[in-house]
Amino acid sequence: MALLDLDPASGQIKLNPDILGIPAFGDIWKADKTKTKAKAMKEITYVFMMCDFNSPYYAYPEYRRKKEVARDILGDEESKIETRLLEGMKKYKEFQQTPSMYLLEKTKTAIYKMADYFETIDFKQVDDTGRPVYNAKDVAANLEKVGKIIESYDKVEEKVKKEVKSESKIRGGGSEGLYER
Repeated sequence: MALLDLDPASGQIKLNPDILGIPAFGDIWKADKTKTKAKAMKEITYVFMMCDFNSPYYAYPEYRRKKEVARDILGDEESKIETRLLEGMKKYKEFQQTPSMYLLEKTKTAIYKMADYFETIDFKQVDDTGRPVYNAKDVAANLEKVGKIIESYDKVEEKVKKEVKSESKIRGGGSEGLYER
């Protein structure tokens, strides 16, 4: 059962009413005292865009995703993220994440750190003894390995996409009943 879904036609988040029975999301809903619940929907959309594997923002590294989603959804990239949103994100990730998703997320983080490493290389930099900090031969060897790392990442990403696409996948390995939609 999907708790949240992105309606491709309108670009809006659709809520399954059952989500409000989950304390983390019920708290977001109850905190908005207005009739329209516009703030609650905005905050739940924030949770979805930050955490869902199919979110268009999921391609960003997490530090950048936080700023982009806060700016685009909440209207300010410097928005203080309330505890109830952090709880909602934690719960959403818990419900969605499979072992391969977890591996993919950690691999993606490592790839971004590796890119940052390559970006900071300065062949003119020397240590206290006057020896170069970066050796061109070592850097070239590491660059050769990047292709293999990307291939591995792509394989895991493809597996995760298949998991997400599989509509009959139910946590625990069960299968969906005939009238469970």
